[in-house]
Parts: sequence; structure tokens; C-alpha cells
Amino acid sequence: MWVNICYNLIMIIREAKKSDYKDLMGLYNDFVDSDRYSKYDNDSFEKVRKSNKNFIYVAEDNDKLVGFVSFSIRLVIRYPKLIAELDELYVSPAFRRKSVGKMLMDKVLSKAKELNCHRLFIEPHYKHEGAHKFYENLGFTNYGYHFIKDL
Repeated sequence: MWVNICYNLIMIIREAKKSDYKDLMGLYNDFVDSDRYSKYDNDSFEKVRKSNKNFIYVAEDNDKLVGFVSFSIRLVIRYPKLIAELDELYVSPAFRRKSVGKMLMDKVLSKAKELNCHRLFIEPHYKHEGAHKFYENLGFTNYGYHFIKDL
């Protein structure tokens, strides 16, 4: 658990717990602008939380979840070490521009380094220009496109 004091906030960055489910799914609803996560167990929260290859961290201010980040690690043929990939990062609008996203990313980078990952990949939506700028300010480089197909 990390405790950061910034912008007069006492922000705790910690691993997600089972008891965070309802509040975390509320943040996911805000993240995707839908209430599709309001129905219990319509997700993989517990599987991800219990996995040793997936990680979920939350940002907590005064016992209230205000953000989260999730990432996964895996081997790929082209690298001799693990790679990490950011799955989601979200901070409630009232807590943006207060270093909460940076604190969450610092935790991801620290954990990825601890796990001896070679690289961290991020796939922000092409329309999220604010996110692009955020990641560039953290030292990330735009390296290409991602494509998707539903199966």
C-alpha cells in the first residue's frame, strides 16, 4: 500500500479487495459511460483479482474509491522477458489533474519492474487525446495502431 499526500489529498494506492467490488464496478460504469456493470457478477473481477498474471490497484481518498488501474503480464515470443500491458486506467473527474493517475501509473511501473517485465504497453482509444498526452508526459512513445475484432 502506498500513501501519497498531494493537493491536500491523502491518497492511498493499494491492491483491490473483494469488498471493493461494488464501488469499483461503479467506477467502471463511469469509465465506459454505461450501467452494464451494475448487475452483480457480469464480469471477471474475482478471476482477475486472484490471478498471478493480472493486477488491479485502486486509489482511495477518505475511504472512497476515486480511481483504478489494471494491468496484465505475459510472455511473447519476441522478448526474452515478460511484458506488461495496461488494461484500464480511470480516475473520477473530480480527482483528475491532482496526480492520482500518475500515482496509479507509478504503482504499475514499480510492480512491472519488480516482476522483471521488459516493456509496458498501453492501448488508449484513438479519440482519447488527453490520455495520449498523459502517457507521453510519463515518457511513453506512440508506436503504432491496435486493431480489434469481436469473436
